[in-house]
Amino acid sequence: MSALSYWRLTNPPIVVLLTFTALAAGIIGGGLRRPLLLLDVVVAIAVCSMAARTLTNYVDRGMDARMERTRGRPLPAGDVPPQHALAFGLGLTSVGLASAYPLGWLYVVVIAFGLVDNIVVYNVLTKRKTHWNIVLAAPSGGVPALVGYASMTDRVDLTALLLMALVVLWTPIHIWSLAIRFREDYSRAHVPMLPVTLGATAGIRWIAATSMLLAGFTVALPFVPGSPFGLLTLVTAVVMGAVLLVFSAALMRYPTLVNSWRLFKFTSPYLAVLFALMALDVAVVRPPW
Repeated sequence: MSALSYWRLTNPPIVVLLTFTALAAGIIGGGLRRPLLLLDVVVAIAVCSMAARTLTNYVDRGMDARMERTRGRPLPAGDVPPQHALAFGLGLTSVGLASAYPLGWLYVVVIAFGLVDNIVVYNVLTKRKTHWNIVLAAPSGGVPALVGYASMTDRVDLTALLLMALVVLWTPIHIWSLAIRFREDYSRAHVPMLPVTLGATAGIRWIAATSMLLAGFTVALPFVPGSPFGLLTLVTAVVMGAVLLVFSAALMRYPTLVNSWRLFKFTSPYLAVLFALMALDVAVVRPPW
């Protein structure tokens, strides 16, 4: 048992991506003019994301032990005792929500909603019962972007909701493409991910449809009334959306494990690049001051 095991328990790559969406959304909301508040957002979202991943790993420890992809995680591997992981996750939750207090009670409640959606609604109640599980969990992934933007502007407006919706639409593509790659793993663990219960062909069709919806949604962002986004966001949305559709089309035409894995690996940089260049567009190309 080591500090590294506890660090791995938090799934750092996921935490980094979610925290980055909060940071970028905060910059879009004018956070460079409120650096201390923006820093507080980053800390609160990072710690709460670490808490969520730790507690979901605690809930999933039995399932993870049956899956080849996840059996090396700290809990199924025996590197961290379950009771220690639970205490660690609850401690991170307390610290994270306390860190969010300076943002205001509204944002503490919103972050708490994200934790409940991810840990309780997804992992405890629906992950093993319905193939729509990840759709029900998607709002939790959009909470960091919503909080990042709204806490800087002191309001939950259309832009805040659109940034959240972008992540919500992205989430099923990310998870379903992974589920196709590891379909046998999920089946062995009795987890009814959509590509497992409906079949890979149906799963690929849902991925393609969601990819088209996401690509069209991002292209439309600069044209929404009151949108802070401009030409850089439009170009980024067109280019990244085109690449996303190429990967999705390749998976539809050649439904192989390699193509599903390529799509999955592209989705994380897709979201990161999109948020980074949207923030650059608003803060540098067409700053609000």
